[in-house]
Amino acid sequence: MKQLFILLLSGLFFLQCSTKEKEQTSKPANLDTTMVVTVHASSAGSHLSTTAIGIITNGQEAKPSFKTGGIVAATYFEEGDYVKKGQLMARLNLAEIEAQLQQASEALGKAERDKGRAERLYADSVATLEQVQNATTAVAVAKKTKEIIQFNKQYSEVRSPIDGRIVKQIVHAGEMAAPGMPVYAIIGTSGADWKVKAGFIDRDWVQLKPGQKATFTLDANPGKQYEVTLTEKAVIAGNASSLIDAEFSFKERPSDLAVGLLGKISINTHSNNNILSIPIECLTRSSGNTSYVFVNENGKARLRKIITGQLMEDRVEVLSGISAQDEIISTGAMYLEDGDVIKIKP
Repeated sequence: MKQLFILLLSGLFFLQCSTKEKEQTSKPANLDTTMVVTVHASSAGSHLSTTAIGIITNGQEAKPSFKTGGIVAATYFEEGDYVKKGQLMARLNLAEIEAQLQQASEALGKAERDKGRAERLYADSVATLEQVQNATTAVAVAKKTKEIIQFNKQYSEVRSPIDGRIVKQIVHAGEMAAPGMPVYAIIGTSGADWKVKAGFIDRDWVQLKPGQKATFTLDANPGKQYEVTLTEKAVIAGNASSLIDAEFSFKERPSDLAVGLLGKISINTHSNNNILSIPIECLTRSSGNTSYVFVNENGKARLRKIITGQLMEDRVEVLSGISAQDEIISTGAMYLEDGDVIKIKP
């Protein structure tokens, strides 16, 4: 009886194992199929465009500065503020200048008294002519010193030379200002000759050509575009960030804009009829100019490394890695792994 039970148990185990093995061997590998959408890389003519931050100006610019040096006691405006011509913008610490002026006045008074004494002694044949001449020279030096300090006091203030808007504050209260060092950068707000000034990186700047058309859009109203024309390129870099300026003119002065407003300049830098590009959504991951896409190869997704170039709105330039004949997977690429079976949506 015991032997019969063991035989029945062994048979049941064998049958169960056989059934599992049959199920495992009968299930086809890679049964799951991912539905995808594919596109072909485009090699049609493309325009490479660039954008830059621009500000509306009227051709008037000013960088007021102190004519003398010293510690800045106060500044009265910040970036973005509007100023009127003649408004006080900053002043130096007058306490030090007043102290210097007091010392100079006292020194001049003493020099004049010494000169008078020397002249009296000379008249009495007690002092020499040389002593009188030295005393006279000392008076002249003391007068000149006082005049210089009075000049410094007179020019210890900075006032705006134009009506305008402050685009940059260069020196702040508590800092040392050297003679001639700009305190603010101002663009004028009067006048009819409006322009848009924008800064470009060198590789884009060299592609710009006077006469090119561009569009200007306000950050506050990006849906409205204004046509502008490139009129002038700066000959040197304009600031420490190595951006090089370019100026654009309006065909007509817009009635709904104002000097000092910020916006974006968009301009085509150059055209190329042999640029290969794909939609940005095809990229699965990127690092620098190295990216990866999936290509359809006989119904399977194959991961391909590509080298990318410039962005062109919703597309990206492809320098190497694929050809115009390749089917690039766009929709559904994020769910794929290399070798997955795919089915293309009609």
